[in-house]
Amino acid sequence: MIEQIVQKVKDAGVVGAGGAGFPTHVKIAAQVDTVIANGAECDPLLRCDQQLMTARAPEIVEGLRLVMQASGAERGVIALKREYTGAVAALQSNIQYPIPNTQHQGGNISLHLMESHYPAGDEFVLVYEVTGRLVPETGLPLQVGCIVQNVGTLFNIARAQQGIPVTHRLLTVTGAVNEPRTMNLPLGTPIGEAVAWAGGIKIPRWSERTEEDYAVVVGGPMMGRLAQDLSEPVIKTTTGLIVLPRNNPVVRSLSRPLGSWVKRGRSTCDQCRDCTDLCPRYLLGHDLEPHKVMRSINYGLTEPTAIITAAVLCCECRLCEAYACPLGLSPMAYYQEIKRQLAAQGWENVVHKRSDLTPHPMREYRRVPMERLVARLGLSEYQECTCPLDEREYRPRRVTIPLKQHLGAPSQPVVKVGDRVQCGDLIARIPEGKLGANVHASISGRVEVVTGEHVVIAA
Repeated sequence: MIEQIVQKVKDAGVVGAGGAGFPTHVKIAAQVDTVIANGAECDPLLRCDQQLMTARAPEIVEGLRLVMQASGAERGVIALKREYTGAVAALQSNIQYPIPNTQHQGGNISLHLMESHYPAGDEFVLVYEVTGRLVPETGLPLQVGCIVQNVGTLFNIARAQQGIPVTHRLLTVTGAVNEPRTMNLPLGTPIGEAVAWAGGIKIPRWSERTEEDYAVVVGGPMMGRLAQDLSEPVIKTTTGLIVLPRNNPVVRSLSRPLGSWVKRGRSTCDQCRDCTDLCPRYLLGHDLEPHKVMRSINYGLTEPTAIITAAVLCCECRLCEAYACPLGLSPMAYYQEIKRQLAAQGWENVVHKRSDLTPHPMREYRRVPMERLVARLGLSEYQECTCPLDEREYRPRRVTIPLKQHLGAPSQPVVKVGDRVQCGDLIARIPEGKLGANVHASISGRVEVVTGEHVVIAA
């Protein structure tokens, strides 16, 4: 039974829906005692996980039970925010009943209700909040007996057992659009079409702005990125599309080049240590002190001392630059460059692996409330807007499906130009002996283009 669960997840091309896209069939094959369903959805403005939990609670609970079976876990916990009242009610009513013909009973699945802080959905934070266990520096939840799976991933796991592959992505389209909504879109849909289906960019009638005065954030405003152009495709890990004016603080931060960050840091950093005092990793006891990294680099110290290489501990939550620093500087930008240089040098981490961690005694009082973060990001006007779940079927005329929507190696095409495919057909498989994920057609039609990077299908 365990092998069958894992194989079906592999066949369906399931990857982590809330993060970097780690292939799920590898993750759930590990043996642990606790599986945590991540429904925290900590990035502002995103609604897709919350709405999925409300509308598809039975499938999410089923997916959790399947992962418990595959991993041998005795305990399952669904972690979500207390304010998600609809999701809480829907999930609560579905965890009371056992799954037939298995050793797991309903009583070993529970809800863990969280307050609205950022970054509540970070794996290290979530494991500590739910279990009291501390994941070692640069470690994995597996090392403390836990698997963490996004609720969207669990939904796909449940569908995989029915032979349904991953062909669509539930994502929130919001911000400066006329009709914010959460939509279920075929993979490969151009993000420009998704924005158009949300009513297009909302430009005030009195404004002299044009569409060129706006940018699209792919993902959340904290851990997302700016779209290069509107032809970019929706992929398995696309959690949201947020349209924002180019003068919004989020867009300004995400578009600022590294050289500008470093120049500003060297000229104005006053070593106040606010970035350190609010760092989620530091508050969990990790040897990460952003203000010291800033000081070392600003003084021209380039030797890879432990202070500098501690950059590998950064989870890139962006809290230091977006909220903590009173001068609007970015320790994270320093970290990203340090990581890049260390990787180029072939540096091996033998230093930052501590497991004897003690959370900071003031951690409880230094968690950042979502309401304050939203205000600092200039997003308050969008946070309260209605953003309903839209379950209509959207059919783009053409999709461009990347062969690498996951960690690991790109998938290898199994179709050629001119082939006719149906939605759900396998179009690319995992390379032999590699970490990867299968890729399937998201619409029915004719294969127009096949490269080493993507497959284009026209309806």
